[in-house]
Amino acid sequence: MFISWDGGLLALLLAYFSISDWLRSKRCGPHGVFGRCRRCEEEAAARARAEAEEKAEAEHQRLDIEETYRNMDETLRNELTAIVLERAEREHLVIRSGDLEAAVVRICRRRSETT
Repeated sequence: MFISWDGGLLALLLAYFSISDWLRSKRCGPHGVFGRCRRCEEEAAARARAEAEEKAEAEHQRLDIEETYRNMDETLRNELTAIVLERAEREHLVIRSGDLEAAVVRICRRRSETT
């Protein structure tokens, strides 16, 4: 069971490529560290924190808009809703759920800032 020299060379070449691919897969590309990269883990944690903060801020804004819309005077709300719907129809805009309330609250806030 002897392998010829060209068969042995082929086996060594295949082993070399297999081991080098395995080592490359264990290496952090951006930082060049083998195994778990502390900087990559810190960056991932920072990204996760930023995403969580963005989601919390969006939820806070949504709740603020809903509360402001509910507490708004009904006649003012109806007047502003008519304005928003008229503009949406004129410009062929599609209003999704929550967009109407948000637009009405924004207009109400702009009016209160100018007065």
